[in-house]
Amino acid sequence: MRNLVAILSLLTLAGCSDEITTRFATLADAKAKEAFARGWLPPILPDSATSIVERNNLDLNTGAGSFDYDLAERSEYLKRLTEAGALSRTEENNDILTFSTNDSRWEIRLPRNAGAGEWRIRQL
Repeated sequence: MRNLVAILSLLTLAGCSDEITTRFATLADAKAKEAFARGWLPPILPDSATSIVERNNLDLNTGAGSFDYDLAERSEYLKRLTEAGALSRTEENNDILTFSTNDSRWEIRLPRNAGAGEWRIRQL
């Protein structure tokens, strides 16, 4: 009986999580599903972005995510972020760009030799 109560308690707690994961095959898919309107995707992603994954913790008002993109688009993407006011720093083999929107602080990490990126968001 104790085991049954323990299992039911664990299932109840697991079902109460306010963490949400959403996946989009392409940037066009994310736009079609109005994902940017929710404010959890970076306002600027590379045009070639694919395999977009967003993970949000609604309790903590934070999020994170990742995407793949065509490495040939990297310099144009960095330029767009910089023109939007992102500050850049280097950490090991990564460029890290940070910027704020009206209610959010973003950090985008771009490895120099891979067509991939990761972001973190914190609501202000």
